Amino acid sequence: MLNPPPGPEPDDADLAALLLIRHVELALLRLFGEGLVSGTTHTCLGQEYVPVALAPLLGAADMVFSNHRGHGHYLALTGDAEGLLAEVLGRQGAVCGGAGGSQHLYTGGFLSTGVQGESLPVAVGAALRRARDGAGALALAFVGDGTWGEGAVYEALNLAALWRAPLVVVVEHNGIAQSTPTERQLAGSIGARAAAFGIAHHRSSTSEVSSLRAELSPLLDEVRAGGGPLVVELDVPRLGPHSKGDDTRDAEELAALGARDWYRARAGASEQRFAAWDAKQSALVEALVAEVVARPPSDGRARAASAVPSPRAAPTAVPAVPAVPERVAENLNRALHELMAADPSVHLLGEDVSDPYGGAFKVTRGLSTRFGERVRSTPLSEGAITGVGAGLALAGERAVVEMMFGDFVTLAFDQLVNFAAKSVSMYGRRVPVPLLVRCPVGGRRGYGATHSQSPQKHLMGVPDLDLYELSPFHDAVPLVRHALSTGNPSVLFEDKVLYTERRFTGDAVDEVLHWRLDGDSALGTAVVGPAGVERPDAVVIAPGGLARRAVGALRSLLLEDELCVRLLVPARLYPLDADRLAELCGRAPAVVVVEDGTPGAGWGTEVAQALHTRLWSVLRAPVRVLTAADRPVPAAPHLEDEVFVRDEDIRRAVRALAEHVSTECGEEQ
Repeated sequence: MLNPPPGPEPDDADLAALLLIRHVELALLRLFGEGLVSGTTHTCLGQEYVPVALAPLLGAADMVFSNHRGHGHYLALTGDAEGLLAEVLGRQGAVCGGAGGSQHLYTGGFLSTGVQGESLPVAVGAALRRARDGAGALALAFVGDGTWGEGAVYEALNLAALWRAPLVVVVEHNGIAQSTPTERQLAGSIGARAAAFGIAHHRSSTSEVSSLRAELSPLLDEVRAGGGPLVVELDVPRLGPHSKGDDTRDAEELAALGARDWYRARAGASEQRFAAWDAKQSALVEALVAEVVARPPSDGRARAASAVPSPRAAPTAVPAVPAVPERVAENLNRALHELMAADPSVHLLGEDVSDPYGGAFKVTRGLSTRFGERVRSTPLSEGAITGVGAGLALAGERAVVEMMFGDFVTLAFDQLVNFAAKSVSMYGRRVPVPLLVRCPVGGRRGYGATHSQSPQKHLMGVPDLDLYELSPFHDAVPLVRHALSTGNPSVLFEDKVLYTERRFTGDAVDEVLHWRLDGDSALGTAVVGPAGVERPDAVVIAPGGLARRAVGALRSLLLEDELCVRLLVPARLYPLDADRLAELCGRAPAVVVVEDGTPGAGWGTEVAQALHTRLWSVLRAPVRVLTAADRPVPAAPHLEDEVFVRDEDIRRAVRALAEHVSTECGEEQ
């Protein structure tokens, strides 16, 4: 195939940018071959002209989201070859301190992630934030043609179209997804898929920077003016391997692609001028490489702080406590009302959360009437709406996302774990992501296996993801405020059976049991038991809705067995304050931990292990962990009752431990 005829002459700035990207990518491939680049790196050889054409069309208020093949995007927008090389090589001066590497870059208005399609819902959230400003800013997301196999793409496009978000999706269609040709993994066309959502689509095959820029400029202006989202599909050659050396294409195909290379066509420039710029940029990159390679290793901290939003402080006003104890759902509804009234940056997203329905459990009643578009009823898109919430949070807002049922949080696992939580620290600096995901959990409502789970354990142990559980002893007002003020994404588990029950107020549970809150009103552990008992016979630790069942067990154990048992009800499940929990056990010789999750690798075993290491000299028996049965939750009430921990199960466990302790003490005497 003959080389394409030279196009319009690129100006010096464009030519310098094109050649900078080309020589950085070539250098990285060479450095990988020399063993100086670890892991992986995906080059954009042949595609450099796309971000170079777009860069002047983007402003400081725009947010750009990139993917695994994002070096060119970063360089075209920032010109920061030094920071990129240091990042990939893990040397001092790295833009993200070496923590992000080749695929995870964040600075100012640029962010890249390594999971395909993950950034599109986040970009929708960032676009909504920019639309709210009314300044004509937009969010732009780069994706490849292979990404169109991901469900997140379609959930995000649906939301963007429904809300007319100022979002531009740039598809660099290079005809191959890793090693699989596009025609073998993409049915139909990208244009038809965009059209299915009513989204404008533009396709171009030009590799001339000025021509492409001229095509795209009015289209981006239309998005800025409120024209809704846009999909731009660009036919580009991928000249290099997917990553490093994994290229399975034959020589004939590679030769045909090479004939389309703008570099071989000399980018439309005269031979002499092009050669001068080529030599200049090549020498620049080689000098940078030599200097960066000689640097000491990075320390994991970003080179300099980005312009990232700081976490907002929680409102300090203390609301009046209603004279009559609220039901838990009423308390949570009041918490959301007060939060949104105090802070106009708070958004609420969820399925059917708007009036008159007000959510499946009526927790969001009245919010859409009062706060308008800050409350959005969404499609059935748990992953996307969690990503949108994360995007709003990343852009300086705060977001509450309601899962209709906590079981569905598994559909949002990628956005919670791989984006929201990891973004807090994986870019070498602290990036606040004030996102709260609310999850109604538990059974005893006859909803069956897929609507009755307690999935807490599946989110345990994720760095920078905080887990809370609402109980009848905890006020949702300070708890929700706190969860959105730390800068960490968080999940609030709400036992569905609690919604209609009234909260405990005052200091008396009944005529024989009293309670207090240890610590602050947001994170304090409720301590329940007979008054004046310094060293209880046993301790029961039970979060959330289990607290009600545990209270019934405590009462029976005191009145029928004369056992003084203390109940601890923590508000935060993770990170676990194990030291304080051990102190609150008060040298009790026996401990029972109760949860509604299934056995194995759960919250209860985490607590048991933590207490064993701290209370080994005090405990007279191993910590007992009570869980739900090891099977899906049945729908029939009598079968469902057999699955969950009951108050009589707690009584039996405490009695058995008390007998064991008594026997052991008798033998020692």
